Amino acid sequence: MKSETNSVVDHYTRNNLMERIREALSSAGHDSDILTVSMLSELDHLHGGGLTTTEVQAELAQIPFGCQVLDAGCGIGGPSRYLADTYGCQVSAIDLTSEFVEVAHQLNEQVGLDDKITVTVGSVTELPYEDHSFDVVLSQNVSMNVADKTKMFSEAFRVLKPRGIFTFSHLADGPNAPPIYPLPWALTPDVSFLETPQKIIDVLSAAGFVEIEDKASVASSKPGGPPPSGTIGGAPAMGDDMPARIQNSIQSNQEGRLIPMMVVARRPS
Repeated sequence: MKSETNSVVDHYTRNNLMERIREALSSAGHDSDILTVSMLSELDHLHGGGLTTTEVQAELAQIPFGCQVLDAGCGIGGPSRYLADTYGCQVSAIDLTSEFVEVAHQLNEQVGLDDKITVTVGSVTELPYEDHSFDVVLSQNVSMNVADKTKMFSEAFRVLKPRGIFTFSHLADGPNAPPIYPLPWALTPDVSFLETPQKIIDVLSAAGFVEIEDKASVASSKPGGPPPSGTIGGAPAMGDDMPARIQNSIQSNQEGRLIPMMVVARRPS
């Protein structure tokens, strides 16, 4: 497990990440000395759909305004800042990658949201929070790097309040062939743990969740789609080859090698 965790951290660690972010913003014509949530949204939602997917997920999950949220696998904090800024949420955020956590903390301070967001280094399979702490646990394309889905889902269940919402996006195994690597979350299959959609639902149910719905088809029908062509995207945080890896993900989806999921479930009363 430790070597698996180290491999995941190595995959996401980049040197001088804050410098890369500022350079990318400056190249896009922004004043990188005066950061805003809107400006950062061009690069801080580290999945193919960018900010639009976060907006759709929050809407489909019916995240309550002003609630307590755990951003489980927060990256550099894009979804955390979106929920704090747009929904008035108090957010706890956690990620394995210490560089992501440090940068997320700095960005939160610079946009004036450090009083609404607390960021911690840690694992979604060993959450350092009390039982019944959150109204919502949100996770975006994190579970593909987690081998032990039972532990991840059980931890989400534990920290949720009764009737709390667990919402996560995931890319599952498709029926046609293995996906095409490298992918955004894994350069090779050794740190990619997909499972079938049915297996994901079964593990959720076994963890105790109810009202489990996969809203991926609804999400795909929402206005939006890929980020606009002028958007910076996840390359500063994820690597310069991110566009090619996203294209592999799109092709794998189109060929039935991957199946997108956007799950919403509840902890019972």
